[in-house]
Amino acid sequence: MQKKKYTLKKINRLKSKKSFQFVYGKGRTVVDGMSVFYILANQGDDLKIGLAVGKKLGCAVVRNKVKRMMREVFRMHRAELKKGYHIVWVARRKLTKADYKTFERVFLRLAKRASLLQD
Repeated sequence: MQKKKYTLKKINRLKSKKSFQFVYGKGRTVVDGMSVFYILANQGDDLKIGLAVGKKLGCAVVRNKVKRMMREVFRMHRAELKKGYHIVWVARRKLTKADYKTFERVFLRLAKRASLLQD
């Protein structure tokens, strides 16, 4: 029996520095005490996310843990979001000490404030 792999597909990721810079420059921001969303509408029908966790937030272990949590929250709530957007989710220091429920609450609050949730 093959194990089911839960991953965030490549089609749903922003990877290149150029695409991050484009969203930073042209997109709008939604700010929270724990994180920031940069949102840019695109012509396509896809929804892409990029995750940014700076070196000031901690060592590699901490940064990777934060990114794993962010990725999982996005994966679980991707179906609730509108299509056709590129999102860059930037973590702030308070998010490094948060649990999964807090990540979820922050993500949904920012998505609602950015009017990304489907009706």
